[in-house]
Amino acid sequence: MRQIDLHCNIDENLFSLTVFLTRLLSGLTLLYVSAGCLFFYREFLYNATALGLPLPVPLGIGVLVAELFLALFLILGWFTRSAAAASVICTVGAGGIFFAADVNKIYVALILLLITSLLPSVILGPGKISLDYKHAVRRAQKTFRG
Repeated sequence: MRQIDLHCNIDENLFSLTVFLTRLLSGLTLLYVSAGCLFFYREFLYNATALGLPLPVPLGIGVLVAELFLALFLILGWFTRSAAAASVICTVGAGGIFFAADVNKIYVALILLLITSLLPSVILGPGKISLDYKHAVRRAQKTFRG
């Protein structure tokens, strides 16, 4: 039997654009979720208190502020892999507080969609359109100056 050796040719620029658009849309979604929690902050903090969380107000505000910064990090491509992984945890926490731990099917579906959209950034990295890439290029050029 003949063996076929196939290779997948990937255009680096289109790949980077795809990863950037994924990061951008995921980051905008995280901004939307955290802004929604901030607009309804009374209910959010009341739910955090009702759930019996320790220090509910600082914890609730901390989760929302962390989610805002992680969304900005994702959009800019700074600390992309760790920001994408941490944003999943913060979004699950913020969603759990916002819905008062009443997990329904739509909430689970939305969290799974968010995780799915963040997986390329966690696994493949930020791509060329990111601050991580620009920082790596500068660091490499500094090393090879001689």
